[in-house]
Amino acid sequence: MRWRRTFRAFHRDIGYAVSALLLAYAISGLAVNHMEDWNPNYSFHERAIELGALPVGDYQSMQDFVVAKLKLDKARVKGHFMETQTQFRVFLENAEEVRVDIRDGRGKFKQIKTRPGLYEINALHLNSVKGLWTWVADLFALMLLILVFTGIFMMKGSRGIEGRGKWFLAGGLLVPLFFIWFVVL
Repeated sequence: MRWRRTFRAFHRDIGYAVSALLLAYAISGLAVNHMEDWNPNYSFHERAIELGALPVGDYQSMQDFVVAKLKLDKARVKGHFMETQTQFRVFLENAEEVRVDIRDGRGKFKQIKTRPGLYEINALHLNSVKGLWTWVADLFALMLLILVFTGIFMMKGSRGIEGRGKWFLAGGLLVPLFFIWFVVL
């Protein structure tokens, strides 16, 4: 039958076309499946700092001193807080912060950095990008459906859906059905 040859050609060519996206989705899927163990998008770093004694006075002056010493952009500052009688904190955007002892200016600067590559593919996988990317992701999903359909029906006989293929298909279907029935419901 000629349609099997056509299915094989579609399956092969679409498989090549989606392989890069499959790789990106697989890497991202592994990363986001373990979010309770680590943050796949960001890494957190603390570095020791020594600024010198902070100026005596109001908290705004102390914040300005910290910002100037660390050469931070003032627009990144979200606020400050006197945690104890000697510990001063300056909060920055993206959950970064500076914690210093006002007596000697020693403390920690907690910085957050995106994980290069992984942050971007996670944004695509989770569709944080929206807009045009939604259409690309929908096209990708349609291509995966074509891969499924052509994969199921391109082989004939004992190696196809009429033979051992039906058992592999049934086994593959049982996995999500099991989790839906026993975990989700």
